[in-house]
Amino acid sequence: MTTGKAPLWVRAGRVYREKGASGVWFGALSLVGYRRLVLLAVRLDAPAPVWQARVDAEIRPLLPADEAAFEALGQGDARVFRERLALGHQPWGAWSAGALRHVVWVGVGSAWVEYLRCQVSLGVGVAYAYRAYTEPPYRGLGLGPATQSACLAALRADGFVASLAGVLPDNPWAFAPWLKVGYARIGVVRAFGAGRRPLVAATFRRGAGLRTGFRFERALRGAPA
Repeated sequence: MTTGKAPLWVRAGRVYREKGASGVWFGALSLVGYRRLVLLAVRLDAPAPVWQARVDAEIRPLLPADEAAFEALGQGDARVFRERLALGHQPWGAWSAGALRHVVWVGVGSAWVEYLRCQVSLGVGVAYAYRAYTEPPYRGLGLGPATQSACLAALRADGFVASLAGVLPDNPWAFAPWLKVGYARIGVVRAFGAGRRPLVAATFRRGAGLRTGFRFERALRGAPA
């Protein structure tokens, strides 16, 4: 007996139940090479809200010795962990009940935006938070906002002026953890093309600010697949 993907109508129904009509629409657009992320930003020139998780948790940056814990969370293997560390990116994590339950990466200098298949070049003092993930049984317990709260405090202490993040527009539940710690919507980044090097364009909301110091760029040849 062979197995494969469920029929298209079954997968579309699943997406509709989880994300509504907009999820089906954006999923269809992604098949023809159109993708977008809602761009969020928070300024770090003023204190941000401090959040505590609703479960006992230890929140701190991951160290090279935490490689196995990161791999066990299922968000990348040891190679991914080492490569991102080598780029100077910092993972932050939340441990609860003896295991890593939440992780988010903070990029500086530049970062690969996997969903859009493009690069974001960051100015001095601007960070980019990406690949935030919480283990399903621990969602809704505040691990994301608590980790972001600690991370933003550390960035502020290190002299950073702003932090960016990108959120899928068809996942409204993903916005809350970022908004709670001071992030706000400043625009949209779009990618056009089904190949490995799509065209990319960013548009900003009127009066959003923070338009300088970073830029989204078409991937270089040889960029990650």
